[in-house]
Amino acid sequence: MLRKIGKILLGIVLVLLLIAGGFFVFAMSLVKKLPWQKPVFETVRPPDPGTIGEKGVLVFSKTNGFRHESIEPGIAAIQKAGQERGWKVAATENGAFFNDDYLNRFKVVVFMSTTGDILTPEQEKSFEKFVENGGGYVGVHSACDTEYEWQWYDQLLGTHFRDHTLYPDHTPEAELVTEVRDHATTRHLPERWQKSEEWYNFNESIRGKEGFQVLLSVNESTYKASMPKAMGGDHPISWTNQPGKGRMFYTALGHTPETFTDAPSWNHILEGIAWSGRL
Repeated sequence: MLRKIGKILLGIVLVLLLIAGGFFVFAMSLVKKLPWQKPVFETVRPPDPGTIGEKGVLVFSKTNGFRHESIEPGIAAIQKAGQERGWKVAATENGAFFNDDYLNRFKVVVFMSTTGDILTPEQEKSFEKFVENGGGYVGVHSACDTEYEWQWYDQLLGTHFRDHTLYPDHTPEAELVTEVRDHATTRHLPERWQKSEEWYNFNESIRGKEGFQVLLSVNESTYKASMPKAMGGDHPISWTNQPGKGRMFYTALGHTPETFTDAPSWNHILEGIAWSGRL
């Protein structure tokens, strides 16, 4: 009798833990979306960046929400690569940098794990013109957790962040599938390879959308995602788009600092910058 009661109590405890876990996962999936603090917008133009030259790269890392510890290592990696490749790299978190004069001096803008609402409507318009007139955009990791109310930006990316792996493992190792082997960003990659990552799920898949090309996908059968559920089998992780005369490259890789020292992941991002900016 006592054994039977014990089993019942254990079952009740397990159910309660699952319910609590479900609420926790749901809450965590909202953390990156909820306006915990009022967004801060810069409107005073920062110092003039001066002469940039033919290979200008602007790294924008403003966060009005969750801030990743991988941001600074990512900026440092781009700066180092810029020295090696002859790029003029500038980094800012000042949204007022987004004006026609300053942006037009660069070939590509990298949104380095930005989050939240980060630009004013006027700054958004300047960036739209920059891209559609031939500029490049690179979005790294939580760049898709940015500017939910900016329709043009949603169309640029093709989708937005929904939630990410959390239970039973926040950053599980999984198999990545290189779907396009002859693209500038994937030529160095094997057909299948392993990486630990905070795997993002999106509001919708971009596969099949006009103008978009899937470069990498994650094999959902190679990691556990009990809560929240994954994308249902088809799970693009990196892709391109060509809005107007510009080029867009996005990758959900980049949660951990190791992304910028791990050769396959880092070279994928690095070549995404070069491809988007035609560098």
